[in-house]
Amino acid sequence: MKRVRKRYLLFKLHRDGSSIEGKQLSLVIWKSLLSLYGEIQAADSKLYLIDFEESSGEGVLQCSLPSLQQVIAAAAVIGSINGTAVSFEPKKTSGTIKGLNR
Repeated sequence: MKRVRKRYLLFKLHRDGSSIEGKQLSLVIWKSLLSLYGEIQAADSKLYLIDFEESSGEGVLQCSLPSLQQVIAAAAVIGSINGTAVSFEPKKTSGTIKGLNR
């Protein structure tokens, strides 16, 4: 069985209003991925929120390499989380977390 390669996505979440928790963000991205691409693609994405700083809005998502573009698209279409207007800005992608910090 072939191992699926992972990608890490550094992002910034711009918000207009109150702060957003990482758990809320992860759930909203998952629901967006599910509604856009269906259950099979959402499950194959292996989406996981590694880190999220609520104060700055920066975080790191982990997903599988084949679904990277779908995860970015699903996150980009999110307009609000719990009534707070948000926009998702992908900054950098890498095969390792260490590569994001360079």
